[in-house]
This record gives sequence, C-alpha cells and structure tokens, in this order.
Amino acid sequence: MLTNLWYVAEWSKAVKDKPVRVKLLGQNFVLFRDKSGKVNCLSDVCIHRGGSLSKGWTTKRDCVACPYHGWEFDAEGKVQFIPSRGEGAPIPERARIDAYPTEERYGMIWVFMGDLPEEERYPIPEFPEYEDKANWRAVEVEYNWKGSVDRVVENGIDIAHTSFVHPGFGYQEMADKNQILKVDRGEYWGSSDNVLYPPQLQGNLGLMKFFRRDKEATYVTPSFYLPGHCVRLHIKVNSWMQMIIFDANTPVDENTTRSFAVQVRNFFKLPIFDGGAVKRTRKVFGEDGDIVADLSPNYLPESLEHEVSVEQDKFMSAWRMIRRKHIEEKGWKIDSKAMKPFEGEKVFTIPSPARRTNPHFKWALDTVPLVAPTRRSAVVEVTSESEPAC
Repeated sequence: MLTNLWYVAEWSKAVKDKPVRVKLLGQNFVLFRDKSGKVNCLSDVCIHRGGSLSKGWTTKRDCVACPYHGWEFDAEGKVQFIPSRGEGAPIPERARIDAYPTEERYGMIWVFMGDLPEEERYPIPEFPEYEDKANWRAVEVEYNWKGSVDRVVENGIDIAHTSFVHPGFGYQEMADKNQILKVDRGEYWGSSDNVLYPPQLQGNLGLMKFFRRDKEATYVTPSFYLPGHCVRLHIKVNSWMQMIIFDANTPVDENTTRSFAVQVRNFFKLPIFDGGAVKRTRKVFGEDGDIVADLSPNYLPESLEHEVSVEQDKFMSAWRMIRRKHIEEKGWKIDSKAMKPFEGEKVFTIPSPARRTNPHFKWALDTVPLVAPTRRSAVVEVTSESEPAC
C-alpha cells in the first residue's frame, strides 16, 4: 500500500448530512460535509479518549463532534470546542488530528493520503467522457475484492486472461491471435493498444450481432494510473460503438480492495439499457474476483525469480516497474509488518500535509512507518528477447 496518492474514499451520494466512516490503507477515516457542501476528511479517532468521530454528528461550528465527550473538530482537524471546559476556554495546541485534501469528481470522493504539498502531487486521472452527458451514458458499479490492490490493478490491464476468464469476451482458441500493438508509459501511468478477437456478445446486447461479425477484431486500450490505482479500459466494438470502464481501486487493507467503477457507453443510451450494462459489468468483476482471490501469493512477488513471464506480459511489467520505483526510490510503501506488534494497542495515522508545514507541533498520534527507500534497481526492461520483469 502506497501513500502520497489520491484514493477514492466513497461515492459522493453516500455522504450527506451525517459523518461517514471509511477505511483506506488499513486506517479509519471520517468524511463529513460542511455547510457549504464540501466534503472533509479526518482521521476517525478523537485524540482525547479514542472515540470514533464517524459515530458523532456535525455541529453549528462546521465541525464533527465526538460522541464520547463532545469535542468538536473542524475541517483542518483542530479542536474548536471542548464542552467540559465551556465556551471561550483555551484549546491545547496538541488537540488536533490529521486532515486530508479532498475533491469530488466522477461521482466519487477523492482523498489525498499523504503529506506532499499540492504542487508535487500527481493529478487525479482524467475521465472527460463522464462529463459529456450528450454523447455518453454512465452507470455505477461497486465491487469488493479479496485481494491486494496491486494484484487487482494488474488483473485489470491484463488482456491475455480474457480468453480464459471471460467467456463473453474471448475464445481460448484465439488466445494466440490477440496482439499488443503498442505500450506507452510515463512517470505514474501506462497505456497499451491491443487487438482482440472476442465472440459475439449475448444477453440484452444481442442486437450487437447486427453491428459486429463473430470473431471480428475489437480494439482495446487498457490504461493504469498510480493515483487512485485507476484502471481505464476503452473498448472499441467497431467504428462507432465504444464503451469505457473507469475504476478507482482503493486498498482497504493489504488483502482487501474496494473498486468504484463507472461504465460509459456511446450506444443504446436510453435508461432501459442501464440494467443490462450494470449486470454485465458486475459479472466481469465477479469472474475476475474469483481468480484474484485464489492467487498465490495474494500480493505481487518481490523477486523476479518467483514467476516466469513472456513478452505478452510486458504491459503488466510496466505497471510493476512504476510501482516498484515509488517503493524503492521514493519510499512511499507502508511497512505493515512494523505495525503488527502494536495491533490493538496503538493507533497510527497517515501523515497529512499539516505535519510537513507545521513540524513544531507535537502530534498525539504516530504516523504509519514506511519502508525505507533503496538505490538498487531490480526491474529490467521487457522486450521480446528478454524475460519480463516482475
């Protein structure tokens, strides 16, 4: 699990007039709206006696109140009122918890889990089709995985598995005909152009048999983004029929991932077709989920020696290369093993921007330990002549 990235914490529609608890990166947080409608995110622990703020309420001060003793925390995590001390009483400087930047996009609440200043943060991935209501019809789907987020992302960009895991999208006997046409990558993203030969779609979209011949080439572009651990799958059925599945994959903990997915389509845009779109998208997630839950190990192997790869795996290798760079060079990986001895006895939190800008504060909670960066480079470029890096 990596810090210093944007993650989706919840659907926008789920946070209304009451505080909501969410779990990201193994830690609990509280979301609440202020009077202006803006969503705020704080650590879900009162530093007075450990109360859960998400079980409290919002107040006239635009704060969230702890249900245990009524302490009120504002959007910056500062205590503004201690009922037992009365109005006007001074507030201790240490009476604060971590607060995190938030944005609402694509019907989702994004939270920046880290302490980087704004100008150094990777941006939230672009999804322009979501706003283009005239040309695209959107539906929302959620899926919970029994699997690590790095495995979930890799599954989402792995085109080769569709011939075996998704009978509605691929033939096993056509597996060797599928091709990777091009792979691009940047500092925190990657994209791959592919050609697949899927079978005719069935169900409510059986009408599509009039628009595409059986085993006709379909062009698919999967992309990944480190912010949000997002996967964008762009499917071009033919010259004018397209669909995109955009999913933000949030690590609840090391072995659990929550996917917030939006599927948009530029055909059959009447609401009557939404049910079929949701059903098919959930079916695809379910087929993948059964496979990912049984992967061994459940997380990406740290050594190249523990897997065998071929040239068709080069796009997944790009994902692994970028991920490992941010572990080995930037030191953004949470050291979960270091927290194990304190389980049940000590509360940790993700470092927030205020910790970096106010180093003199004596915070009550310790931040999660991070794996120390190294200078070694354990990743090898993938070519058709070399075994891909893992």
